[in-house]
Amino acid sequence: MNIKSYNIVGVRVDDVTRDETLELIENFISEPGLHHIVTPNIDHILHAQKDAEFRNLVNVSALSVPDGKWLMRGSRLAGIRLREGVTGRLLVEPMCERAAKRGWSIYILASVNDVAHAAGERLKGKYPGLRVAGTRSPSMQFGKDEAETEIILKELDELKPDILFLGVGAPKSEKWIYKYRGRLPSRVAIGVGYAFDVIAGRISECPAWMTRTGMEWAYRLLVEPRRLWKRYLIRDPKFFALILRQRLSSKSNEWPA
Repeated sequence: MNIKSYNIVGVRVDDVTRDETLELIENFISEPGLHHIVTPNIDHILHAQKDAEFRNLVNVSALSVPDGKWLMRGSRLAGIRLREGVTGRLLVEPMCERAAKRGWSIYILASVNDVAHAAGERLKGKYPGLRVAGTRSPSMQFGKDEAETEIILKELDELKPDILFLGVGAPKSEKWIYKYRGRLPSRVAIGVGYAFDVIAGRISECPAWMTRTGMEWAYRLLVEPRRLWKRYLIRDPKFFALILRQRLSSKSNEWPA
């Protein structure tokens, strides 16, 4: 597939639709090696401005999917016209549906308590034949506890899931995948934010019409105002200033091949 990639304030974003993303995932599963898929949204791109490690792993990923309507809309200020905003968390179920049909196995490493297990059970009920190789909700020290990391890596090596889902927050999920990419036996690894909290019923799902219109941020702000007000009301609007600055600069919008 011939994919066009854009430079959005120093971060590579691929112009792919949801259907193209699923087609590419199917190709990745048939190829050797790990394929790290990232789903940069506005918050990720802002974080990448000050975190070189995160910016680099996005830029060298197998696929960088544009996450969200506001990234798509905001990028137009620089003359970049992405065809679709693909919400990362909404890739989980179509990936699982395809996995059930193709016989791929998945592993869920997500959230707290028994969220990963509960989500796995719900997905198996919804998609008969889905092979959930394993589930784990790690400790709050995930990524810092070396003993826990070794247990997880050994389990993954034994189970060898085709798809590894991480839902422990960004950029923690993406950095963990990148750091241990040489030891992960999966064909595809992807961070999917709070997707499994929604699937397990821990967090209520945003109404579909709000997701379609790009208003999911408002719903999440209403649900978790103390945690998210600074992100949505103070930090994220800075993206629009950065993208306007790119429009006024001589930087190319196209990512070098």
